[in-house]
Amino acid sequence: MTILSNFLFITFFYLVCLLTITNAEVIDSLPGQPSKNVSFKQHSGYIVTDDDHGRALFYYFAEAQSKNKLSLPLTLWLGGAFGCTSLGIGVFLEHGPFRLSKHDKLIKNEYSWNLESNMLYVDTPIGAGFSYSNTSSDYAVWDEPKSANDNMKFLLKWFDKFPQYRKQDFYIAGDAFGGHLAPQLAAVILEYNANSHGKPPIKLKGIALGNPVLDIKYSLSYVENLWYRGAISEETFHMQKTLCSMGTYFTELALGNVTKQCNKMIEILNNEVGDINMDNMLSPPCLSTEYVGNEARDTSITDPCIDEKLDTYMNNPQVQRALHANSTGLPYSWNMYCEGGTDYEHLEMFAHDVIPTVSALLKRHIRVMLYSGDQDLMVAVTQTRKIASKLARDLKLNTLHNNRPWYNGKQIGGWSQTYGRLKKGKAVIQLTFATVKGGGNYVPYSSPSEALILFKAFLKGSPPPTGPS
Repeated sequence: MTILSNFLFITFFYLVCLLTITNAEVIDSLPGQPSKNVSFKQHSGYIVTDDDHGRALFYYFAEAQSKNKLSLPLTLWLGGAFGCTSLGIGVFLEHGPFRLSKHDKLIKNEYSWNLESNMLYVDTPIGAGFSYSNTSSDYAVWDEPKSANDNMKFLLKWFDKFPQYRKQDFYIAGDAFGGHLAPQLAAVILEYNANSHGKPPIKLKGIALGNPVLDIKYSLSYVENLWYRGAISEETFHMQKTLCSMGTYFTELALGNVTKQCNKMIEILNNEVGDINMDNMLSPPCLSTEYVGNEARDTSITDPCIDEKLDTYMNNPQVQRALHANSTGLPYSWNMYCEGGTDYEHLEMFAHDVIPTVSALLKRHIRVMLYSGDQDLMVAVTQTRKIASKLARDLKLNTLHNNRPWYNGKQIGGWSQTYGRLKKGKAVIQLTFATVKGGGNYVPYSSPSEALILFKAFLKGSPPPTGPS
């Protein structure tokens, strides 16, 4: 066989292997998925990030709903609490192309974010969702730098599998503890770009964070918000200032050493606040799917018992086969929250302040949007606004647009303020803070149309619409 023949054979074999791998991860159809008007491809599967440990992250990818999908950017979604599924919530409850309905079926999401961008979701770190490791110590000891580096390995290997998206503008978005994950991955990407040694850079343009936990002393100091809403007494409000503030409590919790004073303070708070949904005070708590009648659960777009339905759907063997998930037979059930394989001994990373990381990104001209549902009692809108103001003040950013209402059609969707600099006489937005009227902790779930409007503005680098349409 000649050298040319050898070369052609090897090239053909490589292309066949690549095509086989990619096609194996194409989702033909999800159980319960609408069959009409689905013009885009879905992919899902595993990316191995550590061969020695047998560590693999599970992803889901929805191509943009566009005839020219490569003209649109690529957005990576990192959401949820640390150790909880980002993919399950993001794809099936928030802004994926299909949402799990109140009646246990998938419905077309008219506010899907893949209308504006190619969307990539990943369960991270291992133990979250379907992501796993064959090394037991990986489940016990983890930290944010390790997670950021693992996510970077995932991203580079994903680009190897889907090289056509390597040249796209790239964004990272997330909510809750995605406020830790997204900025730290963005920082690693910038470091990679600076030391890529001729390799094509990742075209990171911005990060968008919803109700983000950036610093627990700032982000989770929600007692003032509870007092303002009449949920706690004047006495309790002043007592926590001296006995145990929320910042102190969550710091102690992260370090695994909660004092008696803080435990007592939390007990008093819980007794006064009662059984309320801290993620969205307008959404009633789930009593049980058997006890609560359908008519009681169908009063709003949110379903307080949706976590039970999502757990049932994701543990369905047919769903897992369609997703190419759980191929190794995980020894635990899929869970929407942090009750799967994750059993981290140390949560010190929660005490880490990532506001300086966000500040460093802004200095490197990475655009940042912080948005906040105003009915979230846990990560209060007041605290996210304080962080935005601090960033703008410390970086001496100009106020480009004073606080003003933004619109969803003819209705006010919330309020926003933008900061940045003037470049050649033109205002360039670097930082946007926006509230979502009536939104909860997971804004795309509670307020899907408003979330899509903010996402569009973020990708364009423009302020949210300032007048009725």
